[in-house]
Amino acid sequence: MNATLESSPAALVQPNLPAETAASMSALLTRLATLTRTAGRGDLLTRLSHTEARLADPRTRVVVLGLTDKGVSSVTGALVDADVSAPAHSRHEPVVVEYGPAASDRDSTVTLPHELLAEGLVLVDAPGFSGHAPARAADTLALVPTADAVLFVSDASQEYTEPEIALLTQVQKLCPVVICVVNKIDFYPRWADIQKANRIHLQNADLPLPLLPVSALMHRDAREAGDDALDVESGIPQLVDYLRSQVIAKADVVLRNSVIADVRTVTDHLSLSLKAELDALRDPQHGAALLAQMTQARAAADQLRQRSANWQHTLADGAIELMTDIEHDLRHRLRTVMRAAEQDIGTSDPAPRWEEFGSWLDGEIATCVRENFVMAHTRSLDLARSVAHRFAEDGKVPVPALHIDNVDHVLEPVNTLESLESSQGFTQRVLSSMRGSYGGVLMVGLVTSLAGLALVNPFSIGAGVLLGANTYREDRKARTARRQAEAKVAVSRLMDDVIFQVGKESKQRLREAQRVLRDHFTDLANEMLRSVDDSLRAAADASKMHDDHRATRSAQIRTELDTLRQIRLQAAGFAGQVTV
Repeated sequence: MNATLESSPAALVQPNLPAETAASMSALLTRLATLTRTAGRGDLLTRLSHTEARLADPRTRVVVLGLTDKGVSSVTGALVDADVSAPAHSRHEPVVVEYGPAASDRDSTVTLPHELLAEGLVLVDAPGFSGHAPARAADTLALVPTADAVLFVSDASQEYTEPEIALLTQVQKLCPVVICVVNKIDFYPRWADIQKANRIHLQNADLPLPLLPVSALMHRDAREAGDDALDVESGIPQLVDYLRSQVIAKADVVLRNSVIADVRTVTDHLSLSLKAELDALRDPQHGAALLAQMTQARAAADQLRQRSANWQHTLADGAIELMTDIEHDLRHRLRTVMRAAEQDIGTSDPAPRWEEFGSWLDGEIATCVRENFVMAHTRSLDLARSVAHRFAEDGKVPVPALHIDNVDHVLEPVNTLESLESSQGFTQRVLSSMRGSYGGVLMVGLVTSLAGLALVNPFSIGAGVLLGANTYREDRKARTARRQAEAKVAVSRLMDDVIFQVGKESKQRLREAQRVLRDHFTDLANEMLRSVDDSLRAAADASKMHDDHRATRSAQIRTELDTLRQIRLQAAGFAGQVTV
């Protein structure tokens, strides 16, 4: 059973968000939902339900990953003072480490009563992969977009390699919070030089990431010996403090701001119709002021509709351009690999090394597909932000989460590389040489027999040897050329299959992203249009209201507006500031 980032209910966890604050937020959302339901705004209730769902599970998810033999599982275990490594039969699956009242290990999920986990942290120990087998990296990268932060583990044996820098670049595009960890500093006295070299590599790759030295083994020894000084030297306590201050605490801020933003949005929509109705009630003569207000409201509605058309055009045009660019990028990457493969095939007979060549080609294809899907993910987010800017002049509208970078099982429908005829055997080579030498012996022997020599003589034997060797060389060249041609055809067929299968999957995901963006911004537009229409309707109804009911209704509206204002003030207080 594959482990995912989804885990058990958060009720067991005491997140970094204080319990009183979480309870106050929940009560505030419930209160606002009641007002929203009374107003008949089911669209806004959906928004509040999503907010409540985020508040119900405020845990921070951190993925720990790296190449094999770098100590990924040991660093994960050091953070929670336990052994969290997967058994041998499931090392290809991630291990989820979360809080639980008692220690347990089931279905690649480890629960521990550890204080760091009790603060709301969930660790995902990703399986290591080799830099020479980039296909495994696809499974690991699939965990990154849903994470709040990533711990990238290397060791002090050597500075960052090219595959590690490439992986870091992709991870940073998928998750903005990445922390680099240099493990095993107790094994290598010159770990500081490695750390310095790694910083230079990060700077050259334009990756301004923190780089922390640790030793998981030293931390374990320090815990067993009760040596606090040695524990500090291991660097694990500093890493834990960094996670608390820079990851868990900031996730708390993000959650608070998300709740505040949604509360403000809903109260704005609810207040709009109430204020319009109150203004109409204040004008008993239904004079020019009300007429101007109605005209202004209609103009605002028309402007909103026009803006909706604009963002739809931006989304449609951007989606077409995105699909074209992603398809071109995939073809360009695979064409580059194909040229390199053909060049490699042309250097020698591909048959003896066909299996090794196939492994290399699979890795290159997996790398191209992974990089192409990462590009599709980042470009989709750019499109979402562009549509958001077109949707609202200030661009301050929520953008939906898009996860189209998961390349798990994308290459499964692709056929494997066709097998190649093995090189000529020893018996075949001998027979081919004998056929050539026989012709040489016969031809020269007949000529020399005119001079009285025997059919088999030194001259005919020499000619047979020369012609036999030449026949062997020519036959080998012909067979090698034929196998090279067959190998190039096999590579070409494989590339066509990859382009067909991956291109189809890519287009489907991009279309799904387009649908998600379309539905998301359509819902936002409908919320705005609904609020404007409610305002027009409320103002019109108020203008027809009898004078005896105006004072009573005005008092009710003022009470509701005051309640909404109090809710906004209370929500703003969650961030330690009152700005309404």
